[in-house]
Amino acid sequence: MNNYLFKTAATMKEYNAGKWWIDRDIIRNKSIEAENVKKALEIYAAEVNKSYEAHISRNALKDKSPMYIDTSDGVKQIGYVITASSLFDKGDYTGFVTQYFNLWIEILTVNDTEFPEEVTK
Repeated sequence: MNNYLFKTAATMKEYNAGKWWIDRDIIRNKSIEAENVKKALEIYAAEVNKSYEAHISRNALKDKSPMYIDTSDGVKQIGYVITASSLFDKGDYTGFVTQYFNLWIEILTVNDTEFPEEVTK
């Protein structure tokens, strides 16, 4: 089993950025233990759907986009961009409307640290 750290930043879709706002840190960092990244993403989506005011559909997981950064060695994939949805206040006291936003998910593999004996004394 591997331990993965999911670091998430939320942003509104570009076409909605002027009208709606979302807290970038709406989804906190999550540590997930799984066999592989695919399984970890499924667990992540289930936890987000259960614990947050956000929904990640099966189609969103299937249609995820890779997220890259530039490094001195070239371009490197560091995670995925996934579409999520939530209810947003219409702003006119008439209720709520479903809006879509991006979850920018950086996925890190975490290994246990081996501490030398003299450090723990």
